[in-house]
Amino acid sequence: MELLEKYREELKPVWLGELYNRYSHLVFGLCLKYLKDDENARDAVLAIFEKLITDLKTREVATFQHWLYAVSRNYCLEVLRSKGREEKRRYVYHAENSVGMMEESEIISIAELKEAGLKRLEQAISRLNLDQRQCVEMFYLEEKSYKEITETTGYTIGEVKSHLQNGRRNLRILLTSNK
Repeated sequence: MELLEKYREELKPVWLGELYNRYSHLVFGLCLKYLKDDENARDAVLAIFEKLITDLKTREVATFQHWLYAVSRNYCLEVLRSKGREEKRRYVYHAENSVGMMEESEIISIAELKEAGLKRLEQAISRLNLDQRQCVEMFYLEEKSYKEITETTGYTIGEVKSHLQNGRRNLRILLTSNK
């Protein structure tokens, strides 16, 4: 803590650097655990040190090691969040550009594929037994609640749940088989 006090008094990064050096191997290990890449972990260790230079001018720290751990963990989590947002943006950008570059006939083909999928689903629903078909149609197509289905059909809530579960399973089987 003496080094931290010296840093606050003189605002010379050398004091903070000496203190940080004592914990930098722990910070690196933590960053490596979260970021799973040597290069990114090294970059994070440097970025965290730069962050400490400004944060410690105004923050009161009771236990430097615990505070440093929290700062390092939060920094890594923010890196991961921003990486996730960037990948999502890249995916959306790629998807938008891909659609923009499609021929009109390709777009029609996609619509036809969706329509064919819906027809297969309708055919599969029609192949369910009456109880399952009724519950699946009311719950998913008419968006009725369990209670509304029980009032309409006379089934108990347990029977409705059972018919829905068995109906979903049978639909999955019908849709994945090549019939």
